[in-house]
Amino acid sequence: MEFEEFLDRELVALTRFAGVLVGNRQDAHDVLADALLAVGPQWQRISRLDHPTAYVRKAVVNRFLADRRKAGRRRTETTGEAHRLDRPVDDVSTAIGNRDLLDRLLRDLPRQQRSVVVLRYYLGLNDAAVADQLGCSVSSVRSNMSRALARLRVSPELLESEARRP
Repeated sequence: MEFEEFLDRELVALTRFAGVLVGNRQDAHDVLADALLAVGPQWQRISRLDHPTAYVRKAVVNRFLADRRKAGRRRTETTGEAHRLDRPVDDVSTAIGNRDLLDRLLRDLPRQQRSVVVLRYYLGLNDAAVADQLGCSVSSVRSNMSRALARLRVSPELLESEARRP
């Protein structure tokens, strides 16, 4: 398969993945573009792999984790309304609010924790697959997941919003 064919087939999914991982559209496009520029010249070798999409996703994650030059421009807005993520979506405005909340919650996590959460819950990968994507041990994945979930659970804003909930 040619690189252009691969992009025609996978670009939308890769763009969504990068957006969820990075937390804002502009930086996600930059991270994805940088990753695609890196894998493009190697495509003949990559296309022969069993799972070239997984390789490209790993390149996106690696680019995201290594990207330090934009870190100062990223804003973090904390929120404590994680309980809303488990509720069914009633209407479009609720869906938009939930998506915004999810973006803010993910942006508040450190990069490694955010990567683990996105790979697990957005792509549905198990611990071993997440470890493979991130180039770390399974215990590191579990540790980062535990820290991320604990951080989301005990934020002061979450406790405050739970107290106001009817």
